[in-house]
Amino acid sequence: MGKKLLAYFVTAICTLIVINIPAAFGAVASFNDYPFLYKGMRSLGMGSAYTAVGRDAEALFYNPATLYDMGFQLHIIDPIGEFDSGVTDIAKDVLDAMDLATEQERSDALFDIIEKNQGEPLHFRIAFFPHAAVKNIAVGVLGQGRADIKLHSPLSSAGAVEFHGGYEYGPVAGFSMGLPVTGLRAGVGGKFIARSWFNKNFTIADIASESFDFEEEKIDESDMSFDLGLLYNLPILQQLNPQAGLSILDITDLDFADGGKIPQRINVGVSIQPRIPYITSCILALDYQDITTAYEQDDSFGKRLHAGVEVGLLKNHFVVRGGLNQGYSSFGAEIDLWLLKLSYVNYKEEIGMYAGQDKDERQALQLIIGW
Repeated sequence: MGKKLLAYFVTAICTLIVINIPAAFGAVASFNDYPFLYKGMRSLGMGSAYTAVGRDAEALFYNPATLYDMGFQLHIIDPIGEFDSGVTDIAKDVLDAMDLATEQERSDALFDIIEKNQGEPLHFRIAFFPHAAVKNIAVGVLGQGRADIKLHSPLSSAGAVEFHGGYEYGPVAGFSMGLPVTGLRAGVGGKFIARSWFNKNFTIADIASESFDFEEEKIDESDMSFDLGLLYNLPILQQLNPQAGLSILDITDLDFADGGKIPQRINVGVSIQPRIPYITSCILALDYQDITTAYEQDDSFGKRLHAGVEVGLLKNHFVVRGGLNQGYSSFGAEIDLWLLKLSYVNYKEEIGMYAGQDKDERQALQLIIGW
């Protein structure tokens, strides 16, 4: 059993099982992609252009001002499973290797797998965000887990497998209100997050050994942060319902010391909602995120640029989404069966230093039970 648990780490298949945590998970970016707390299916499908969209609880992670005038929303259970092609390609091979009888056999098999897949990024995420929201207020609990892995030379003394992963959980809440200026709203949000994280390079001997204790490497930290946002109905082209949004997220940083940091940043965005015959709803949005370059990885313009569209049909019981995330295409679709929703997203994340350098293609699925 111990061999299989460690194999799950290597393939990022199940962070939960390895660390024996029943429900709470977490996320932070590794390599050169930007650290984040939570990304939902709607924003991912729209290329993460969400600062001037919202009107659902996901606004808590982009701009709390866009909670204004939203309808009732209750997610009782809403798991997201996300993975990239690398995970599915080598998962079975690694699990088979860990079933071999001796440590030498396991080492030889892992050597071959890692050598064949050098440079491959592996990504896996599980997320839960049960919440309740109505009109201008949203309250929820985040539980999320993520593993990001990169395979290096199996002969490397620094480690053949670079692993960053862990879990985090905590309450998230926010509200929005109108201001005494026509069309202007303000929002405030807050989070308290506990995180356990792992940053470790493994040698093949580490992975093949039955005695290695991964738990000793865990970093436990917690922190809180606040968010402020504005949303303004622009007094032009009113037939398009134009809006502009500005948010300051994670004020004072979400800082987990050696477990990573999500920096304070400022995002701006615009959106329009044209009325089109036979279409229930249509939203087009454009964001420029982190305008002060708080992300320390780089100063890439393209990595901070996001654009998206959402089209609702059949009274929004069927929704399609598309966008450009850091210059790469994204696509999403959702079927709403009243108490049951099914969502799918395909998107690409830049893990290099600039847009267009090194993309990681990811798939995500979500099942929602609620309203």
